[in-house]
Amino acid sequence: MISDNNGKVYDPIITKKDKLIKLTIPKEQIGIGKKYIEITDEEFEAKVGDDGYYVIADAAKTGSQLCRFTDKADEEHILKQNLMPIIGVKKNGFTVLIIAVGMKNCFYVRMGVKNGKYELALRTILDGDKPYEDISFEVHILPDTADYNDMAREYRNYQLERGACRPIKERIKNNSALEYAADSVEIRIRMGWKPAPSKVLEQTPENEPEMHVACSFDRIRDIIDELKRQGIDKAQLCLVGWNKSGHDGCWPRMFPVEEKLGGEEKLRELIRYAQDGGYQIVCHTNSTDWYNISEIPKDYVVKDANGEYSSWDNFAWSGGRMYNLCPIKAYDIAKQELPRVAELGFSGLHYIDVISVVPLRRCYDEKHPVNENETEKLYQKIGALSHDLFGGFASEGAFDFAAPYLDYALYTAFSENTDNLFDEEIPLWQLVYHGIILSNPSTATVNYTLKDDSSRKKLMAYGGRPIFYFYSRFLEGSNQDEWLGKEDMCCDTDEQLKYSVSKIKEAYDEYKKYRHLQKEFIEHFRYVNNGETETVYSDGTVLKI
Repeated sequence: MISDNNGKVYDPIITKKDKLIKLTIPKEQIGIGKKYIEITDEEFEAKVGDDGYYVIADAAKTGSQLCRFTDKADEEHILKQNLMPIIGVKKNGFTVLIIAVGMKNCFYVRMGVKNGKYELALRTILDGDKPYEDISFEVHILPDTADYNDMAREYRNYQLERGACRPIKERIKNNSALEYAADSVEIRIRMGWKPAPSKVLEQTPENEPEMHVACSFDRIRDIIDELKRQGIDKAQLCLVGWNKSGHDGCWPRMFPVEEKLGGEEKLRELIRYAQDGGYQIVCHTNSTDWYNISEIPKDYVVKDANGEYSSWDNFAWSGGRMYNLCPIKAYDIAKQELPRVAELGFSGLHYIDVISVVPLRRCYDEKHPVNENETEKLYQKIGALSHDLFGGFASEGAFDFAAPYLDYALYTAFSENTDNLFDEEIPLWQLVYHGIILSNPSTATVNYTLKDDSSRKKLMAYGGRPIFYFYSRFLEGSNQDEWLGKEDMCCDTDEQLKYSVSKIKEAYDEYKKYRHLQKEFIEHFRYVNNGETETVYSDGTVLKI
């Protein structure tokens, strides 16, 4: 049944071809004023005790999860499927992969268990707006014996066949920056920041807090020297906070280069020094945030449906209250400022903060209105611009819309699952995108050689590229400061610097043994005994971790 939040029932257009069913609800049937449209079907339902599971692509930033039909307390979730607009159902000989096609950026899943019955519904969130395209889904009918590995392969083939992404093996033929990155570890260095959470919400040049300097441009030369001394011949360095007022200090304003770190000439010297040493060096910019201190007009900010400026009210970053930058204006700024950043000499997988880990935005400002699909295209244009200027594009997360241009995802899951509704985390995203996009599986695996062995095992099992972060912890008086882990790298003293690099060296030596697998697909993953995993690659390699 297809209905809206008021109970109105809709008749879809249904087409069938072989093992594919396409279901479409024309946008003209829906109009305005609907909060959501929801599709339910008894084929999606299950009873406690049935064999099988739901495959949830994105369970509230905890990665992909299996929900088995076991006896559990009543519970319901409404989950936005940002990692991939798909859902899988396997039960009693019925196995399907459902792909959201039309209005895919507004696709949510309602799922849960009540009174011994499991239910799953496909929900398209409209929030009263008229849909900008038809709502449509493809139902791919898979063999009875298929499992989540087959579902992932089906979606990977769907993406490749329609040209939404290309394998690394193909792309490195004309992209030396990506080829280098695949063989290297990533090292992020947070150089400077103002107090966060900030007590000054609306900052100005007169009331702006003092910036803390953690690592100057000269000090990064010392890190490079130590990388060389310890035999790390391939690493991509990413400078975080090189810009005016440091990390999250003044977005979307970037220039001038922060003088307290050494200024522009020192930065140019550092870039040449790193490149002469054989390292890729890039920097961290931002195309989603706006702070008052930027002195860029406030009408660049997203307006919500009530005409109010859209902001984060629950936390103030180093630049103060963070407002949501309109994607149209973000692209305008990127076209103007990113060439200036590239002219400094940076080359590699340029990092644009959070752009692939925040839900696609809608702006209601009549001067620059934009919907989610238009935002997707604008963000993809920023990714393409990054490719043209620097050689590649990296970001914080791995939301599906970024796949055409994303080369590296800092993490694919933010935190570990603690919800009893989900039984097992699976690397569904990696089964789809490994060999297409470089990635790190979760925040827990950042600085993994400083942590317990579970971080290492997860990185290895999921085919991750190692990532290390100097000064990952910078927040003050906040429990959010440990989201990348309690363990941190720093270089306040020479001893700290040497130790930090030695932990990178430990990972690099291990990574060299399997980095060739970054160019292969993951074809199969399973848990074996006592938490042991088995990962099978397209070249036949089998890794048991």
